[in-house]
Amino acid sequence: MQKKNASVSLIFILLAGLPSATLAGDSQNLSGLLMECDTCHGVKGVSVVPDQTPSLAGRSEAYLLRQLQAFHSGKRSHGAMLIMGEKLTPQEMKAIARHYSRIRP
Repeated sequence: MQKKNASVSLIFILLAGLPSATLAGDSQNLSGLLMECDTCHGVKGVSVVPDQTPSLAGRSEAYLLRQLQAFHSGKRSHGAMLIMGEKLTPQEMKAIARHYSRIRP
């Protein structure tokens, strides 16, 4: 019985660490989405040209989520981000915002 409880605990710990986008079963995985973000916003969200493309690393999760939601809804306009934003699910937006908010530049 002890071994079974340990296995269940380990599974719970592993699942708790997964991004919500993965847990929700979204077709695109979070790492693929983050690679797309890194293309313009820099590796791990630290822009190499901050006056053209903002860094995302270390920004507030709530701020990042609001921006993604604004691009998604069309309230905020930017060519590339409108294309990126419209394809994101609410779970993916939350996972992306959480990811970049936790990075310390």
